[in-house]
Amino acid sequence: MVKRYLFLLLLTMTALATGCASLGIGQPTETPVPFNRHTAQDVFSVLSSAGLEAQNLRRDLVVGRGAPSTFSDRYIFEISRIAPSGGQVLIFETPDGLTEWQEYIATLRANNATRRDVVYVFVRGNVMLQVNANLTTQEANAYRDALMGME
Repeated sequence: MVKRYLFLLLLTMTALATGCASLGIGQPTETPVPFNRHTAQDVFSVLSSAGLEAQNLRRDLVVGRGAPSTFSDRYIFEISRIAPSGGQVLIFETPDGLTEWQEYIATLRANNATRRDVVYVFVRGNVMLQVNANLTTQEANAYRDALMGME
């Protein structure tokens, strides 16, 4: 008799667990991380924390050379060793906007006349950081590493 009750108890528990699982009860769900989670200020804060220069910040929403205007924010900055050159930070609201810019960068890289301008381009989440080609690879990689370390 005890075996029968034990069997029924196990059967009931299995059915209950299966039913709860199909309802999503007991299963944690991940909260999706929004794509547009970083701001330009986040980027400049992480660069500053890493001891990297980004001087004379200027918000500039106008682009040239047929560049897409799919970003939501854009800042240009100077690096004293190569001033007035430096870099730019672009912030994107959507993955599609970022993809358009990545495709644009790819076309510049494929052209001998513009290839040098886009040597150092780094992407982290919804942020694109481009620093001037007059930096050494070691200097540019310091900017890359700071960006990649951004939470």
